[in-house]
Amino acid sequence: MRMPSISSSPVRVAPQQERSTRRLAGFLDAAAELFAEVGYEAATMTAVAERSGSSIGALYNYFPDKQSIAFTLANQYSQELEAHWKPLMEQAEILTHAEFADLFIERITQFVQKRPAYLSLLAAPIRFRRDPAARKASRTAIANAFQAKNPSLSKEQSLLAANLSLQIVRGMMTLYGEADPKGKVLVVAEFKKLLTLYLRGVLSEDEASAR
Repeated sequence: MRMPSISSSPVRVAPQQERSTRRLAGFLDAAAELFAEVGYEAATMTAVAERSGSSIGALYNYFPDKQSIAFTLANQYSQELEAHWKPLMEQAEILTHAEFADLFIERITQFVQKRPAYLSLLAAPIRFRRDPAARKASRTAIANAFQAKNPSLSKEQSLLAANLSLQIVRGMMTLYGEADPKGKVLVVAEFKKLLTLYLRGVLSEDEASAR
């Protein structure tokens, strides 16, 4: 069964006044709390309205359905997460593979601890399609950091390494979200090892020149 996807801005009315902006933020905060507490599928529009202290009619003025709320949050979280790890790219050249992997994954886990609803959205039976230009820009930032660390990497090699690194991290977040507190610690430790080994392989000059 193909999962439905959302790829455009779902907010019906862009807030023009401070009161409207606060109400929109209240709806998003309420939805995030519910997604984190009961999961995406169990949360309802009625529960979001009640949690925010507003009427269901007011909620529908901003969002046509639950999926549109989820997309708005997912887009917000993607931007926040990128801002959280992007400064690390400037340090990549002077870090060892293990240090980079450790810091990269630590920043990801710090973010998901701060925004637990993000893990619920990743597990939701819908697919969020980020703006292609923004997606490309984030991967390019990582690829450029990899090339700075190993100038012998081609553009194609560095972009592939960036994509695979992000897939490794995404896999970690899936397992992290399913694990109990003790298991979360183990998941993070194992994925740090995995990412370190991968980066050691693709970012060493000898390996890159042999490709």
